[in-house]
Amino acid sequence: MAKQYDVLFRLLLLGDSGVGKTCLLCRFTDNEFHPSHISTIGVDFKMKTLEIDGIKVRIQIWDTAGQERYQTITKQYYRRAQGIFLVYDITSERSFQHIMKWASDVDEVKLWSLNLSSRLFCF
Repeated sequence: MAKQYDVLFRLLLLGDSGVGKTCLLCRFTDNEFHPSHISTIGVDFKMKTLEIDGIKVRIQIWDTAGQERYQTITKQYYRRAQGIFLVYDITSERSFQHIMKWASDVDEVKLWSLNLSSRLFCF
């Protein structure tokens, strides 16, 4: 079976538990918003294919658990990602302060990252 895309990008969502990583993922891939919070266990992913200038781009976005007990599992996905989004909740100063810790983890593997404030994008 032929590939249904020309380019594949693997992206990773990182941030504390409950900041809205899964919300962002569902909004982008399925255009849905689920107000109830169910913590991700380990790692999950969704895909979306876009056409940009005639090129079919498949975006594979990995949603990671923010709890510290899963960080060993999460770090295994860093090297396979082409980019990482650092997500925090604008209503939680603590989650914003933790972005530096997440950025430090990302810096260890030298990937680019982008800070996202989740409360701005979910609603």
